[in-house]
Amino acid sequence: MHPFTDEQLIDQIAGGNSAAFAQLYQRYKHALFAFCMLLLKDRDDALDAVQETFVKIHNRLPTLLDPAAFRAWMFAIVRNEAYAILRRKKHLEGLDGEAQDVWEEGTPLDSLLGKERVEIVQRLLERLKPEYREVLMLREYEQLSYAEIAAVTGDTESSVKSRLFKARKALTKKFMPYVVERKEP
Repeated sequence: MHPFTDEQLIDQIAGGNSAAFAQLYQRYKHALFAFCMLLLKDRDDALDAVQETFVKIHNRLPTLLDPAAFRAWMFAIVRNEAYAILRRKKHLEGLDGEAQDVWEEGTPLDSLLGKERVEIVQRLLERLKPEYREVLMLREYEQLSYAEIAAVTGDTESSVKSRLFKARKALTKKFMPYVVERKEP
């Protein structure tokens, strides 16, 4: 059995197949949660944002004109939900705190290098400006195209590329003190 594409699932949902919506939910719930954790830094708030996102997706799916744009549309919704929560909590400025470990799966290389590096990168991501952290997450973790990120953030593609360049540069600068040259025995 081959997994259905997002577009196929959306067509099935339009035809009344509720199991197709459950498949979309299973496909994206972890990615949306990880994205929300980096923005909100609170497990309950992240869960609320993801839940509200899927409610809105369910209610608004008939208004989606281009099913191929589903991922960008979905990330725009979850981003708006996360920022709405931040506004309600009045702490958009000064995003402090520790994010929980939301990456459940690692590669054998991660295991070899140890969780320490992964945790360092996560902490460094948390210290980036929110707009830098957001584009890095959408590009590197969610594999969205520049056009999709532009649709999510409401910016131009060139602005996204520029912000992504600055984000990578800032992350690299923050990571450099942790890089230790190891010599082979």
